[in-house]
Amino acid sequence: MIWLFAVLLVVWGNLLHPFIGSSAVLPGGSWQFVAAGAALVAFSLVGARALRLDSSALGLRRHGAILGAALGALAGGAIAAIGVAAFRLAPAILGQPVSYEPLARLSDDDLVRHIALFLPLGAVIPEEIAFRGTLLGALLQRGGVRPAVVASAATFALWHATVAVVTVADTTLPVVLVIPAIAGALVILFVGGVLLAAVRLMTGALSTSVAAHWSFNAVILIGLWPGLSLPAQLR
Repeated sequence: MIWLFAVLLVVWGNLLHPFIGSSAVLPGGSWQFVAAGAALVAFSLVGARALRLDSSALGLRRHGAILGAALGALAGGAIAAIGVAAFRLAPAILGQPVSYEPLARLSDDDLVRHIALFLPLGAVIPEEIAFRGTLLGALLQRGGVRPAVVASAATFALWHATVAVVTVADTTLPVVLVIPAIAGALVILFVGGVLLAAVRLMTGALSTSVAAHWSFNAVILIGLWPGLSLPAQLR
């Protein structure tokens, strides 16, 4: 049943974009995106019940939740800041500017709305309940920590396969780098899944990985947004 749940998650994630269009891809934002997130939460909680997981196994606990959220937000933001700095240095390495086209079309109001509303409700909270809640909790009850973390991270990366392809296609990367970039994105997603599982296990609270996931995406979006003014030496 655990593997059936994992397979259904992968299918769900890769069909999401064809069904609801660009609102399934960051920095998309729509009520369809939020509705899909709510459906994923419901599916995950039904799965948790079928797998006989209690609230503790899901990481839904009050004790340590606030501290965990603070630590998660700091960790996610710090890692994202490194990624933004590397991306900003890409023109010096590639000899041409690289940008993510959908961000160029966002106003500051759109960006704030997405980060504050659509990102947590459409992606972060649903994905954390599904992957670091139900899937990781079920795997931990059936085996060791390392296999559980690796399997949940691999499923998390595969869930984003279509998103990775579409996201890279929406950048101005040279064509020759598209395939390596997609492969690299999947590796980064796997590593991200490992790190999110690790911080969730460190505190025992799902709020830790929720905050880390949200702050990482928020800092990336803000850091790469063309409307953000940078010092002259970093342009």
